[in-house]
Amino acid sequence: MKKILLFLGAAVLLAGCATVETSRQGGRTMVSVANNGWYLFNCIPIASGDPASPNNFSTKFFTQTVTLRNNIKMLDYAMRKEGATGYKEVVSRTSDETYIFILLKRHSCMTSAELVRDVEPLWKMIP
Repeated sequence: MKKILLFLGAAVLLAGCATVETSRQGGRTMVSVANNGWYLFNCIPIASGDPASPNNFSTKFFTQTVTLRNNIKMLDYAMRKEGATGYKEVVSRTSDETYIFILLKRHSCMTSAELVRDVEPLWKMIP
């Protein structure tokens, strides 16, 4: 029982995490967004990442924030931060990990996309 309480305490301390990562390779700007949350009995939120404050040690306690809607909001945040006008090839997936049978579950929602900028028409580039 002591190990279970220690594990639950560590899970709450590490808590939820919301991240936005950007990569600029090969002339493309790719963004990856993730949000994680811990749930008791798969339905009671304990701690989730704060989508309003990605990449910071910020946690929302007893709030369900692991949703596709919040991932799209973080994708919009990355788009504005990078000066892009839109995104394409959006891919999202979710995963669930169960710990201590059905007692504790970790939900994750990940989204990736390519950021795009408006390109001037070719005729404007010709002298």
